[in-house]
Amino acid sequence: MAAVAVYFLLFDSGAPKDVWDVSLALSLPCGVSWILIRIGITPSVEWSDTEVKVCNPLFTYGAGLDQVRLLGRSGRGGAIELEGIGVVMPWSMTRSVFDGKRANQAQRDLRHAVLRAQKTGETEKIPAARKLRYGWFDLLIVPMLAACVWAFLP
Repeated sequence: MAAVAVYFLLFDSGAPKDVWDVSLALSLPCGVSWILIRIGITPSVEWSDTEVKVCNPLFTYGAGLDQVRLLGRSGRGGAIELEGIGVVMPWSMTRSVFDGKRANQAQRDLRHAVLRAQKTGETEKIPAARKLRYGWFDLLIVPMLAACVWAFLP
């Protein structure tokens, strides 16, 4: 998609006439790339001996392992409940066509880590937090927003 946009901008019709030509040509490839990065690449679940961090497409959740309660969701993967936040569905651990041995093993490892932390009860209190996720890849949405502004200009 990006190659088609570059071809359109540089080779097909000559140099772009103004900024709007560039934003229109780049809006679709940048928008698709932004969605693929947000939904397909960056979601993750990380945990250590004391805390868990869930990165979903729009929010990041963090809490101590002793504040996590595991919830079963038959056929769709597992959800977790964080004290003070509520139910969180780890985006990267949901059941899908692409699940394999590694995804199932990660779910088991997280379950064992949470159960181990709840048995010992010796972990430090880490307050549960929810933060809005943002990063460099959010710049990919700018051409799409510029194209929307152009579309609604008189």
